[in-house]
Amino acid sequence: MNREQMTKMVKALGPEVARELVDAASRSAPGRMGTNRATHEGSVYASVANFGAFTKSVIALGRRTGAAELLDVAKRFGNADVQKAVQLSKFDSAGVLVPIQQSGELVEFLRPEAALLKLGVRAQPFKGELHMGAQTGTSVFKWVGEGETVPRSAPKYGKLVLKAHKGMVLTDVSNDLLRTPGVGDAGVGEDLRATVADGLDDAGFNGDGTGAAPKGLFMQLDPAQVFASTGTTADAYLADIDKAVELPLVAHVRMASAAWVLHPTRATALMQLKDSGLFIFRNEMLDKGTIRGFPFVMTTRVPVTRVTFCADWRQFIYGIDENLILSEHDTRAEHDETTIRAIVKGDFKLRQPKAFSSITY
Repeated sequence: MNREQMTKMVKALGPEVARELVDAASRSAPGRMGTNRATHEGSVYASVANFGAFTKSVIALGRRTGAAELLDVAKRFGNADVQKAVQLSKFDSAGVLVPIQQSGELVEFLRPEAALLKLGVRAQPFKGELHMGAQTGTSVFKWVGEGETVPRSAPKYGKLVLKAHKGMVLTDVSNDLLRTPGVGDAGVGEDLRATVADGLDDAGFNGDGTGAAPKGLFMQLDPAQVFASTGTTADAYLADIDKAVELPLVAHVRMASAAWVLHPTRATALMQLKDSGLFIFRNEMLDKGTIRGFPFVMTTRVPVTRVTFCADWRQFIYGIDENLILSEHDTRAEHDETTIRAIVKGDFKLRQPKAFSSITY
């Protein structure tokens, strides 16, 4: 069928509607023509009957342009061959009405779930690979007497390299579930968001850099900033908490977005500490949401054996190579299921490792 024939078929809809329908189908149907300019078998363009069934389905839907509704309506028009031609899995068929869905910006999409983002880490967009300059040493000041010489010194520099690591979630979902009011796409999307957020948190804290995985916080800590606890008594906890705050400060790290991150079990242990019958941290933690005056975030994605402090969480670089992409694929039609795929690409780097300290238990 040529453009003029299709336009005549739907002219009863009115010129504007006909033009919009034909233009939308033409733009959204890549590959419908073969190399010899012939339409593919089964395409809605292959015959007047096929395009007629496709058009009737669209008209019958009205404003309801969901994938499931389109299939249900299409079954009411034409013979078996025509019904078979209207397939969601083909872009040159009914697939023109089912665009790939893409979420909003990654940080906004995951902010309610991801502990790292609650801590105020720095989000850094990049593509493929990003090199960032970093100062690793300073020049030295020295007093000198008359006739004495001062040793030469100069600041030292290095670089951080962020490389894209790809993470995926692939799940098959029953179309019956997707059609269920109140669950459907919203329920599946919520589950994927939580899954991706949890996976990113796990990698951001615990990633070991093996295989395709990135390195996380605990693999990049400066060994001099990590120390074993002196005990679990009230005095020991107080001394260790004070030392964790002190270490970044004596390393000349400017305090900005300071905060703690710890496992809920460790937070419970802190709240239960007493001295002379009085709780040490409990009231501050419950009333102000702070430990020693600094806010804290609880997550099961950090080990229960660690309490970690950072003088400025913006020194943690949360590299975003590719925003979260959600797409639907009708690859399991025989099971009446839809495959949902989520992809994200990113990396994690500590800009100033001495900004962090960690107590191990």
